[in-house]
Amino acid sequence: MLLRCNRRAVGAAAMLLFAASVSACADERIGIETLDLSHVEQGWGKPGVNHSVDGHAIKIAGKPFEHGLGTHSVGLFLIDLSGGSKRFTASVGIDDEVGKRGSAEFTVAGDGKVLWTSGVMHGGDPSKPLSVDVTGVKKLALLIGDAGDGFEYDHADWADATLEVVGTHPKAATPANSNPVLAAPQTYTRPHITSPGLAGSLPGTPFLYTITAGGQQPIKFGAKGLPAGLKLDASTGKITGKTPAAGNYRVAVSAANAAGSDKLSFEIRSGQSLALSPPLGWNSYDCFGDDVTEAEVLENAAYINTNLKQHGWDYVIVDYRWYDPEASRAPNDANIHQGKGLTLDKWGRLMPSANRFPSAAGEAGFRPLASKIHGMGLRFGIHIMRGIPRQAVLDNMPIEGSPFTAQQAGNQKSLCPWCTDMFGVDAEKPAGQAYYDSLLRLYASWGVDYIKVDDMSAPYSRYEIEAVHKAIAKCGRSIVFSLSPGETPVEDGQHVGQNANLWRISGDFWDNWGAVNHQFDLLRRWAGLGGIGHWPDADMIPLGHVSVKGRSVGPDRHTGLTRDEQLTMMSLWAIAPSPMMLGMHLPDNDAWTLSLITNDEVLAINQDSAGLQAVPVKNASQGMGSVEIWKRMLSDGSIAVGVFNRIGAETLASLTWKDLGVGGPAPVRDLWNHTSLHPVEGAISIKVGAHGAALLRVYPGR
Repeated sequence: MLLRCNRRAVGAAAMLLFAASVSACADERIGIETLDLSHVEQGWGKPGVNHSVDGHAIKIAGKPFEHGLGTHSVGLFLIDLSGGSKRFTASVGIDDEVGKRGSAEFTVAGDGKVLWTSGVMHGGDPSKPLSVDVTGVKKLALLIGDAGDGFEYDHADWADATLEVVGTHPKAATPANSNPVLAAPQTYTRPHITSPGLAGSLPGTPFLYTITAGGQQPIKFGAKGLPAGLKLDASTGKITGKTPAAGNYRVAVSAANAAGSDKLSFEIRSGQSLALSPPLGWNSYDCFGDDVTEAEVLENAAYINTNLKQHGWDYVIVDYRWYDPEASRAPNDANIHQGKGLTLDKWGRLMPSANRFPSAAGEAGFRPLASKIHGMGLRFGIHIMRGIPRQAVLDNMPIEGSPFTAQQAGNQKSLCPWCTDMFGVDAEKPAGQAYYDSLLRLYASWGVDYIKVDDMSAPYSRYEIEAVHKAIAKCGRSIVFSLSPGETPVEDGQHVGQNANLWRISGDFWDNWGAVNHQFDLLRRWAGLGGIGHWPDADMIPLGHVSVKGRSVGPDRHTGLTRDEQLTMMSLWAIAPSPMMLGMHLPDNDAWTLSLITNDEVLAINQDSAGLQAVPVKNASQGMGSVEIWKRMLSDGSIAVGVFNRIGAETLASLTWKDLGVGGPAPVRDLWNHTSLHPVEGAISIKVGAHGAALLRVYPGR
C-alpha cells in the first residue's frame, strides 16, 4: 500500500485513529490500487493490484513499476474525491506481457470534463507520465478506451497511480444508473406498412410472405404486378403460391382502411438468395431451454400474431432437443438425458417427441405445428445438431432415398463436446451428402422455413456446411440456413457468406453487460463481410422473462440488463444490422419491453433494403464516458447513427457533422423517443446513460 505522510511521527494508537477517520493528512499520497477494486469496470479479466491484468509484475516498455493498477479496455474506475484531493499522478501504457499487440487510450475526467488524455498508445510504447490538478473535483473517472480497433490485448496499466489528498479520503464509487424513458409504442390510424422492400425465394418452391402494417382495422391489402403463380389474400396480406422463374419482380403493394392508405414498392427476387433482410422472430431457447412444448410454442406464436406481426416479426423457432421425450427441467443440466431413447423414424432421422408435441404423433412430425404457424401468416423454424444421430449409426439404419446406411455416412471420430446425441457426417462421401439430402427433404415436407444448425461454425465444419447448403438447394423449399454457435472464424467469412444466410459471431449470448460490450468488437471484425442474404448474427435477445420455471438455462428471472443496456443492445443489433430473435416468454412482457421491440422507426433501420453494414466512425472519451459513434447508410440516402456509451457512467456525447460525413446541419430524428432534434452548426449533443445508447436518423440535403 502506497501511503506516506510528511508530518512528524505519531504514536501507533493515534495512527489507528487516523486511519479510521474520513479525513487524510495534509499531503498524504494514496495509491489507487489500495481502494476497493470491485468497482472497477473492464472489458476482460480482473483488476490487478500491483500486477498486470494477467498477474505479472507491471512493466511498460521494459520499465518495471512496483505499484499500480493493471486493467483492460474498455474500462472505468470511478473515484469519489469529494473535493479532498489536489493532484493525481501516474504513468500509463500497455503492459509488456502482450508484446507489440494492443492499443488503448487513457483518459482522466473530473466531474464530467476531460482533464487529460494520452492519445492512442500501442504495445511497446514508452509509458506516458501525467500530473493532473484535481483540486475541487468531486468525482474522478479513469477511463480506458480501445482506440477504435477492438479490445483484444489491451492490457492497460495505471502505474504508480496516486492521489495527493488534503481532505476527505477518496473511495471507489459505483455510477448511478439512469432510468431512461421510452416513447409509447407508435399507434396509427391510417395504415403504415412495416414490411421490408425485399423478399427472396428459390425458383419453383412454395412462396410465403405476409405484408405487415399497423393502423386501424380492418385493413385491405393490394399487390399489383404479382407474377403468375402467386396470389394475395387481401384481408390478411399473405402472398402465397409457387415462386416464379429466376428473376426480379417489382410489385406495388398497398394497404388501405377507412382513414387512408399507404404503399410500398416491393421486389420479389427469385434466385439463390434467401433472408434478404435480417430475420426477425422468436426462439424458444432462452426461456424454455431443451424442453419446450407445443403448447408453449403456440402461446408465443399467438402473441406474435396479435402484438408483433404488424411490426415485422414473423419467425417462430423451436430450439434445442425437441426429439427427447425426457428432456430435463433441471437448471443448468440440459443434457442429463442425452443419447437415451431419442425419437427417430425408420430412416434414422430425429422426430419431435409426441409427449411434448402431441400433433407430431403418428410420424406427422412438425407438419401440423408448421401448418398452424403458417396459418397465422408466420414462418416456422427448428434447431438441429450437426451430424447424424448416434443411435442411427450404431443400429446402422438405412438412409431414405439412397442405397447407403448411417454407418457409411457417420464419422464416429467427429464429436460435439457438449452434446452426445450425434456423430458428425463425413460430408465428402456420397453417403454423407445423401443423409443431409434426406434430412432436408423431410424438413421441406414438414413446411420448415428456417433451420438453425448447431455445433457447425465453432469449430468451423466447412464440408458439412456445404453439404447442408447443397441439400437445401434441391429439397424443394426455401429454407433459411443459420449457423451456431460462434465465434465463427472471420477468416472463413467469404465461405460462410456463400453457403449460409446467417452465422453466429459469438458464443451463447446472455443478459449481462460483458456480453453486450463484447459484441461491439465482434461486429467490428465482421464489417464488410455481411449484406443482403448473409448476415453476421449477434445471437438471441434475452429481454423480459427468461428461463421460465428455472429451465435448463439458469434460474427463473427477468433480464439482468439495465434499461440503458437493453437500449444499447437493441440499438446495436438494429444498426449493425444483426438478425433479431427474441428469447423471452412473450406473454409476460411488460410495457417497457413491448416498447423496445415494437418501435417501427428502430426496426426500419434493421430491415433497410440497402443491406449495408454499420461502421464505427469515432471512438473518443467524452466527459465521464467512452463514446463510440457508428453510422450506416440507408436506402433513401439518410444515415442511421448509433451513439454508444460503453462506460458505466452517464455522459454528454458530442458528434460533429464532419464525423458523419455531412457538409452541414441536417434534420435529425431521435428514433427511440420519436422526436426531431434541432440541428445546429457545430455539433449534435446528446445525453447518454451509463452503458446506454441513442439511435438517430440524419437526413442530409433536406
